[in-house]
Amino acid sequence: MMVDRETTYGIKTQTKRESMVLAQKYSLVAGVAYLALSVVGFFRTGLGGGTDMMNDMLFGIFMVNPFHNVVHLTVGVLWLLGAFVLTAAGAEGLNLALGSFWVLATVLGFLGYLGALAVMPGSTPDNFLHLVTATATLVLGTGLLRALRGGHRTATA
Repeated sequence: MMVDRETTYGIKTQTKRESMVLAQKYSLVAGVAYLALSVVGFFRTGLGGGTDMMNDMLFGIFMVNPFHNVVHLTVGVLWLLGAFVLTAAGAEGLNLALGSFWVLATVLGFLGYLGALAVMPGSTPDNFLHLVTATATLVLGTGLLRALRGGHRTATA
C-alpha cells in the first residue's frame, strides 16, 4: 500500500521538475550558505561541548558552539528541502516559517536568551546576522517582493 503524502500529511511535493520561483531560489542559496556555515563551524568547534561557551569564533566574528552548528545544519537542510522537494507555495510557506524563526532568534538574541547557542546579548554580529537573515527570508522568500511590485500570484497551494 502506497502512502500519498499530500492526502496523509497535507504536504504537496513537486511531481516534476519545473523552473524555480524566487522562493525556491532563495531557499537554495540560503540552504547552501547555512549548510556551509554549519560545516565550517563544526571544523572550528568539533563535536564535543554541546552548549558550552567555548569562545570559538567563526571567521573571527561569530561565536559558535556545537549546538549552534546543529541549528544551522538543520535550517540549511530544511531550506534545501524547500528548494528541491516542495512546490512554489510550499517553499514560500517554509520561508515564512523560517523567517519567523529568525525574527524570534533576533529578538531573543538581543535580549540575551540565547546563551546556550553562544549568542551574546546586545548588538553582536550574531544578532545582526539573524536580523539580516530574517529580513531577507521574509522579503525574498515569501512572495512579499512580488506583491510589492504588483505581480500576480503564481504559487498555489
